[in-house]
Amino acid sequence: MQRIKIVPSASGEYQIAVPDFIGFKQSMLKVKDWAQVAEKRFEMVQQFLDSIDDEDLPLDWEHSNTRAAIETIYASAIDSLSIGEVEIAAALWENLMSMDQEDHMSVSVPLAFCYVVLEDFDCFESVMFDISTKRPEYHLLTLWQEYFRSKGLDIDALRELRTRHKAWFAEFIADSHPVDDAYLADSRKDKPTPTTEARELWFVLEPLMETYPEFIEMLRKA
Repeated sequence: MQRIKIVPSASGEYQIAVPDFIGFKQSMLKVKDWAQVAEKRFEMVQQFLDSIDDEDLPLDWEHSNTRAAIETIYASAIDSLSIGEVEIAAALWENLMSMDQEDHMSVSVPLAFCYVVLEDFDCFESVMFDISTKRPEYHLLTLWQEYFRSKGLDIDALRELRTRHKAWFAEFIADSHPVDDAYLADSRKDKPTPTTEARELWFVLEPLMETYPEFIEMLRKA
């Protein structure tokens, strides 16, 4: 990997000039083996994180190569989650939270899900403080936490999800989550539908949902 070069921007944030994360992302599209992509992505991310002195370095989301770096770190966390490495996924998302303080990738949500699995409830509560109670993710997380604490359901959170966020509730208890043309088209919009937003989160969290299928079954039977 090339020597890292980070330069300040007018906003006071920092832009990654080197390495070329845009080129790296494009090259990974040509690799068909997912395991190889995940390995290369993790190596790229680790070399980058090991090269910076300040873990709280504020990164400029508007700069294309810097955004590609943020997206690559996010994707690497999903890779780790998909093979059961919850602690590594959480660590990568923590790095992103520190560097992208506006949380453009909504890292706080999957990170909070990981904290519950890791039984780090202090960190969970800290992240939940920054997630609006009006968001469907807040109620999903409340249900997730209660499931781990008591193997039961938070009735208030369940009611909120079923009545105020029906599309989200329907998506999480659905038998299938198709990646069809309608979904792909809607996901490219500036404001996708609630169903598409819920499905996008489902795909991130799918490894956890498959590991703890009782959670979804409880929602279905509630």
